[in-house]
Amino acid sequence: MPNENVLEVERKVRDHFHADAERFDAIYKKEKGAFASFVDNHWRGVVQKRLEVNVAKLQPLAGKSVMDVGCGSGRFCFEYAKHGATRVLGVDFASGMIDIANELARDFGVQEQCEFRVGTFPQIINDSDLPFDASTANGFFDYVAEPIPIIEKMREMTRGTMIMSFPKALEFRIPLRRIRFWLKGTPLFLYRKNQLTQILEKAGVTDYDLIDLGRDYLIVARV
Repeated sequence: MPNENVLEVERKVRDHFHADAERFDAIYKKEKGAFASFVDNHWRGVVQKRLEVNVAKLQPLAGKSVMDVGCGSGRFCFEYAKHGATRVLGVDFASGMIDIANELARDFGVQEQCEFRVGTFPQIINDSDLPFDASTANGFFDYVAEPIPIIEKMREMTRGTMIMSFPKALEFRIPLRRIRFWLKGTPLFLYRKNQLTQILEKAGVTDYDLIDLGRDYLIVARV
């Protein structure tokens, strides 16, 4: 059972992303002002990089099932479906994010392939959902106080490829990001490379590639 600190972190993160869902999803939109484009390209460009690498590393996606943990507004899920995945489950504990994901799924015509649920991972996953051919968690472990149990559960539920991102502790943009999240009262967790290696080993993930995306480490694991 999660301790009080973990539950408090979850509450703060959930409230943050529920309230900020529209602004977060705007990162993926092409139509935006000059200032927003500059900020997204120079400070949040890693988001688009993660999406491109995820899709590339999961190929071929045709006929596969994919679970996306911390799916946000569903942007990664839509790309998986567009590239042939037949069953995509996105989970997020911020209901504002899932509201947007369901609306966009209808707009993109992928509502038959994509299902979205509001809830806490792994409790939101049913035995009948398992296993998945692939599982992903991008921009998720930034806000997780205890990552090892989550990684263990993802590994148990996956029969193929796992992709996870972890923000670097030592990167030139991190001080500003720390300040921004501190002002919002939102917890932020950062990782050194040797620390990440130890976390993965303890979670039973041993066969993987580590990709340096600049601001983040991206783990592509074979399970």
